[in-house]
Amino acid sequence: MALNMYYKNGIIRKTRSQISDELLTTLYQVHNNANFPQLTWLINNFYENPQIQPDVAKLLADEVVAFERLLLSLHLPFPMLPLQKLHTFFTGAATRACP
Repeated sequence: MALNMYYKNGIIRKTRSQISDELLTTLYQVHNNANFPQLTWLINNFYENPQIQPDVAKLLADEVVAFERLLLSLHLPFPMLPLQKLHTFFTGAATRACP
């Protein structure tokens, strides 16, 4: 089961992203890693329909970039496009979300 995430982008429009089970499996590689506390929190709360505040979204965006760099440095295969979409979503949620 995938996690569908939304944030308000303007008055009416919502921006959507999804974390698939396949991407969740990739994210589990950093579960409980002290360098990725926000991704660990997201994994732990995946099925709880978490509410993510803009400041946390910014931290998640930063951790996604760090995670991509780690995977690239280790020459490990990973779903690059889904991770990039996740980064774009969290960046947007951090900068354009309306209360």
